[in-house]
Amino acid sequence: MSRPIFVAAWFSPWSERARFALDHHRINYREEAYVPLLGEPLLRLRTRVFRGPLSVPVLFHDGRVIRDSVEIAQYADSVGTGAPLFPASASAEIARYVELATGLMEASRALSMPRMAQNEAAQRESLPSFMPAPLRSVLLPLAGMGTAYIARKYRLDSHNPNEARAAIRRGLERLQADLRGRDTLLSDFTFADIAIAVALTMVRPVEHPVLPLGPGMRAAFTEPALAEEFGDLLAWRDKLYAERRSAPGTARA
Repeated sequence: MSRPIFVAAWFSPWSERARFALDHHRINYREEAYVPLLGEPLLRLRTRVFRGPLSVPVLFHDGRVIRDSVEIAQYADSVGTGAPLFPASASAEIARYVELATGLMEASRALSMPRMAQNEAAQRESLPSFMPAPLRSVLLPLAGMGTAYIARKYRLDSHNPNEARAAIRRGLERLQADLRGRDTLLSDFTFADIAIAVALTMVRPVEHPVLPLGPGMRAAFTEPALAEEFGDLLAWRDKLYAERRSAPGTARA
């Protein structure tokens, strides 16, 4: 079996929830950094998707091209080791939490990307780690172009910030009611926990080696009022990451 290639944006929550599942199953993959705007032409060529929307993460393995974070996690369940993240008996509940998590991330993206566009430090930190420090200032306009490209791609200017915050609050209130002091959303650890924990990184980023965000990026991805109001959920997320987030099974590029 060949080594999977995982194309991802290191700070993207969509990429992180697929990466979390791959690492949970101890899959030895190679990660390739995706740079917004510049990376899309090559990705379209590799995926043979020449029209319509295209985003990361994407997993290439043994002739297969998997273009969705949830499908990547399900594939990891089928080829990896360790406890399954998608037990058949809980498929409906997992799908419900994945939908909730995706809604939280989409609403949070509408708030975080405008902050990115106004934060030079965050743009510099968003550049891939393989870029040497002396080049980061020179390439800073590239990061700004990438941020603007994402805003256009997802039509973020059409979102009302107050409505986005209200949607996030409703989702977090629902999670508070569901957790009620429990360690996992369902009877066992599943992809539902991963999806929700990763979505909460956009309320306030987790402090963990797999997501080494600088102060600019942390500020861009933080909603201070919501983070304070729902500190119990963030504490649950931090505990889950500390106990469940295994080290990457990859030699990262």
